[in-house]
This record gives sequence, structure tokens and C-alpha cells, in this order.
Amino acid sequence: MRALAIFTSVSMAAAMLVAVAGVQAAPKKGQETEALTLSQAWRAALQNDPTYQAAISEREAGQTNRAQGRAGLLPQVSASLGRNKIRGTLEEPALFGGTRSTDLDYTSSTNEIRATQTVFNWSRIAEYRQGHARADYSLAVFDTKAKDTSLRLISRYFQALLSYENVVLTRSKLQANGKQVTVAQRRFDSGEGTITDVRESQSRRDLAQADVIKAEDALVVARRELQEMVGSSPLQLTTLKPDFQPGPLTPPTQADWQAMAMKHNAEIRAGQEGVRISNQEIDRTFGGHLPSVDLVAARRKVSAESISNRNQDSTTSSFGVQVSLPVFSGGLTSAQVTQARHNRDRTSQELAATRERIAVEVTRQYQGVISGAQRIAALVTAVKSSTEALKAIEMGYQAGTRSIVDILDAEDLLYRAQLDLTQARLQYVLARLTLAGATSSLDASVIDDITLAYFGPEPVVLR
Repeated sequence: MRALAIFTSVSMAAAMLVAVAGVQAAPKKGQETEALTLSQAWRAALQNDPTYQAAISEREAGQTNRAQGRAGLLPQVSASLGRNKIRGTLEEPALFGGTRSTDLDYTSSTNEIRATQTVFNWSRIAEYRQGHARADYSLAVFDTKAKDTSLRLISRYFQALLSYENVVLTRSKLQANGKQVTVAQRRFDSGEGTITDVRESQSRRDLAQADVIKAEDALVVARRELQEMVGSSPLQLTTLKPDFQPGPLTPPTQADWQAMAMKHNAEIRAGQEGVRISNQEIDRTFGGHLPSVDLVAARRKVSAESISNRNQDSTTSSFGVQVSLPVFSGGLTSAQVTQARHNRDRTSQELAATRERIAVEVTRQYQGVISGAQRIAALVTAVKSSTEALKAIEMGYQAGTRSIVDILDAEDLLYRAQLDLTQARLQYVLARLTLAGATSSLDASVIDDITLAYFGPEPVVLR
């Protein structure tokens, strides 16, 4: 993420460079619309972002695994209705020898209702437990995707701010370079300057013009990317406070953040549920070696079931116990159990890798917060030093001891210092939010607190 900034006015050569920490652009008359804060953008994304809405549907679909797993242990009731039209000829011995033919034309019917209740089936018990594990897994996956949505929204919000700052900065730099061209031309016309100074200042001005075009294009794209998530094109955003000051972390130590992440991180929870699913899969496949016991009850009503009782109706009821014992399946069950164990080992190793990756991420973001505060303080000093250096070089230029190139180089140094300062501030805020995301605590209260502490009150107009 590139850092962008506006400069503080220092002199005629840098009069158009305005510091981002000190000045915010106000909306023009007739454009007074409410600025979109980070908190508002986050809430809008939860309502409008298609990816997040898809994650909600995926979560709800995953919750049906509980009912699916439970279904195998509940009574199974089925009903069947059958009708058969019988036509033909029945030949049977006659009373005094020979055969007698009888035409057949009747309807046979069978009506049956059957209920089965599992008493013991290890595979279905494992499926019941696996259904709950799959549902919990879907919740953990949803939390991971919700965190990704939040960080994606924050990144796009920041990118829109950075693109805006870049537009303002490049326009100001273009105007400042234009003034340097005018000064260099006047000194050359009066015989005090050189044509080299004129050409150098013109070259810097032309490069600044190209930077303006690039910055304006980036702002259009950044606004559209933010619109994709919040549902409308934002006209105004709140940006960092002029008196931006890093705040303390709670809890303060990295060990505390690591412990929170290992306990609450959604990706780790998803990995744990994956191991749980794999263990139940071993039990489910191993159930193929074990007997199953079911209670079976049925009621059956038939009419003209066969030719011999075609003129009879019968109704029977039955209740009993059915025991099924697998004997040999060609080695299929054993192979499935072995496969399930290998898959369990794989998910266990993937969980270990996830823990290590999250530990590294917590360390990175924690150090980003701690060292970021120190870097901000150092860059504030650097900006002040660069500002004073530019003033001194301009005085030297007026005295004839410095060239226009020295002024342009000093302006570039100040520009880079302001870029680094803005980048450090935004990276500091992003590190705090990402650290909260790593512990699955990036919720409305955290985003509201960050918005209140570091953003506002004056909006910027994205144009």
C-alpha cells in the first residue's frame, strides 16, 4: 500500500505543499453530504458486500449438518402402495380328466407401512457427531470470512483515502513546480540564472503533470472498489486526525496476544473442527466392521396377492428385532479406515501449520503496532527537519549559493518524508485492526473505537 501525503506550506517554492496531518479538504458549497466514516462503511459492507452475503448463506447451509447427522438415529418410516393388473389364462385339471381354462382379469394390491428404529449402529452414531462437527466448522469458516471482509473493507477505505491524498499532493506539487519554472525563467531573463535551471524545472513540472493523471485514475478505481462493498459511491470520507497520536495496546504484551489468538482465532478453530470431523470419519468407516441392531415394525394389507388367493384379502402386522452382521466386504472397509486415518493425520498437520502461521501473523502485527508508534515519532521529526532544510536551501538560492536543482531535490525529500509519515500512520492503524482480527476480536466495538480515536472530524471530498 503506497503512502500519500499533503505538505505544509514552507515558502514560495513549496507554497502549494500542504501537510496531511494539519489540513483537511472541506466540501464545496452545494456538496454538503454526510461523510462516510470507517464504522459506517463497515456496517454498509455487511449489508451490501456480495462475498459476505454468500458467506452467510454458506454458514446457514452448514448448520443443516446437525439435522442431517441426527436423522440417522431417528425413526425411519416408509409407506408403499402397489397395484398390478393381472390378465391371462389359468389352465387347471378338470374333474373328469382333461384341462379347464379360466380367463384371469383381476387387480392385485399391496399396501404397507414400515417403521425402523436404530438401536445400535456405530456408523450412524459417528455421523451424528460428525454432523455437529461440520456445523461448528461452518461457523468457524464464516468467522474467518467475516474477518477477511472487514479487513478488505478497511484496506479499500484506506486506499480511497490514500488515492485522494495523492491527487491533492500531485496537484500541489505541479503548481509548486510551475512556480519554480516562472522563477527560473525570470532569473534567466535578468541574467542571474541559467538555461539549465529553466530546463530542469520544466522537466520536473512535466513529470508532475504525468503524476497527476496517474493519481486521478487511481482515485476513480479506489472509489469504485469501495462502492462494490458499501453499495454506493462515496463522495466524502473522514481521514486521519491532524493531532494523530498512537495509543497503548490492551493487553500490552505479545504473549497475551499470542494466547488470545491460539484460543479464539477462527482459522485455528476451523482447523480443530476439521480434525474433529476426521476423527469421526474414522469411527464412521470402522462401523462397517460392527453389527447393527434395529427395531422393525410393519403393517401390510394385500388383496389377491397371488393366483391361488386371488379372491382373498389379508392384513398382517409384525414387530421384531433385526441384527445385521458384516462378514466380508473384500477389504473395502479396512481400506476406508486406513484412508480416514491418513486424512486425520493430514488435517492435524495442517492445523499445526495454521497455528504457526497465525503466531507469525500476530508477531508481525504486534511489532507493526509497537515499532510503528516509534517510526511515526521519528518521521514527524524528519518532516520538520526536511522543512527547515528546504527553507535554508531557498535562502541559499536567493543568495546565489544554491541552484534550482537543489530546491527541487529538497522538495522531493520533503515529499518522501511526508509520504513515509502518512504511510506509517495508516500502517499503524491497519496493524491494530489486523491484530484484532488475528484474535477474532475485530467487531463493531473495535472498529467504532478506532474510528473515534484516529479519524475525523473534517471530511475530504473524493474528487
